[in-house]
Amino acid sequence: MQNEGSVAVIGAGMAGLACANVLHAAGLRVTLFDKGRRPGGRLATRRSGDFAFDHGAQFATARGERFRDFLSAAGDQVAAWDAAEPHPRWVGVPGMSTLAGVAERRGVGTQHLHRQVTFLNRQPDGWHIRHQDAAAIRPGTVAEAGERAGPYGRVVLALPAPQATGLLQVCGHPFASAAGAVVMEPCWAVMLGFAGRQPGADRRTLDEKPAEEQEPDQPFSWIARDSSRPGHAARPDCWVGHAGPGWSRRHLEHEADAVSIGLQSAFARVTGITAQPTYAAVHRWRHARTLAPLGQPCLWDDAGLAVCGDWCLGGKVESAFDSGSAAAGMVLSAG
Repeated sequence: MQNEGSVAVIGAGMAGLACANVLHAAGLRVTLFDKGRRPGGRLATRRSGDFAFDHGAQFATARGERFRDFLSAAGDQVAAWDAAEPHPRWVGVPGMSTLAGVAERRGVGTQHLHRQVTFLNRQPDGWHIRHQDAAAIRPGTVAEAGERAGPYGRVVLALPAPQATGLLQVCGHPFASAAGAVVMEPCWAVMLGFAGRQPGADRRTLDEKPAEEQEPDQPFSWIARDSSRPGHAARPDCWVGHAGPGWSRRHLEHEADAVSIGLQSAFARVTGITAQPTYAAVHRWRHARTLAPLGQPCLWDDAGLAVCGDWCLGGKVESAFDSGSAAAGMVLSAG
């Protein structure tokens, strides 16, 4: 097949970036698609004026040698948030999006950003896809309309399980069953900025209780002062709060303004910080947490299709890195 050396990687979070790194380094022609305006997925940093918020993945831990090597090679672009811990929490400097930038600069091939892939199928000459302007359609939309791309000798789906399932179903692939069985939970994130430093602990982990025991005024599973991260300015004072999966699920389709009001009120009650923020915003992550991972590094079909993501191994940044690397290994081993 003339297109054996070409690979489309759909999704530019850590799994897709890690996969593209390996394939690009091996000399394959890689085309990377992502619906975001920049690579990284939940390795995200929101900036507004002097305010900066890591509102997606809060940190990364490194238990495997390969991911430790990745972080080590990043040099001063990565730092330990709590170096004294047995397993430090590593963060990008000056923000978590820096980790995506480290991977991007290693080489990921040709990028098509702000493009959502809506259709995938295999024909005799290889894999064909359709993609559309991500601003024009709802995430997860499956449709045969859109700009054509391909054929590709191989395709890697580096997407959240529900989004991968949609594309697998449209092309009638049996992997749709395995990916569809993985349950991912949403997360509403609130970002609050204050002109001066506010009192209180820099980080709080708040375990969400079962639904019947939940306190309606305590939705959070995590609150952190982003200004306490290495590389962040102490002022202005920036805070991120993540609502737990139960609360986020119940409020998933609520208007952002209503969610912001509710989370700001809860933040004040939980932290005791009653000052009015200078900046306030919320972000909805539809697929943020994995209840039970797939239990294997990736899915691979000899027809040239791989499926990977953090949900394969455990939902952490390192899980995404390992899964994407494993998918690249399967592509290369197939020749």
